[in-house]
Amino acid sequence: MSEPPAQIEHAVEAAKSGQWDRLLSEWERSDVLAGRCSRHAEPGSSWSFLHQAARCGHARACRALIARGAFVDALSHDSRTPADVAGQNGHHELAAFLRDASIGRDSLWAPQTDPDLHPASNRWREATPAKADVNMKGGYGGGVVRIRKGEPYFTDALGRVLVGWHGTFNPPRGMDGDSMIE
Repeated sequence: MSEPPAQIEHAVEAAKSGQWDRLLSEWERSDVLAGRCSRHAEPGSSWSFLHQAARCGHARACRALIARGAFVDALSHDSRTPADVAGQNGHHELAAFLRDASIGRDSLWAPQTDPDLHPASNRWREATPAKADVNMKGGYGGGVVRIRKGEPYFTDALGRVLVGWHGTFNPPRGMDGDSMIE
């Protein structure tokens, strides 16, 4: 199920005008819309919702978008990342946060383009236990990790699913089979 283009366009206009609290409420009500917005980039400018939130200095919106799979390293048509945009608009703490939130665009844990896949992470030090309240699909290394409703897993500080070697998640394991969680 995808959101109609008009709904995305409406959300883009709300982001451009700084209506972040309204957008956050809409995303809480529609996980599908949140996923679509987190991966959306405007044709021509390549600006994402994360670029817009960074421009406004809206840290809560940035966190929500990253948790749904926004590309922290996304480049605009003029090669600016959301961190660059935040810094250029005087939001230096947010710029530092965004740089730190990057997993790397060529990493196995980099967000995938499919908005229905939860983002993955390798930030083992941030491990927080979670339990799937619905069936979930996470993106890892170009593949899909399936977590069934009720299954435990771990997230990083931004809500991204910790995934180990061969898609392990409870706990994520290294190549040697040992847990990556301390």
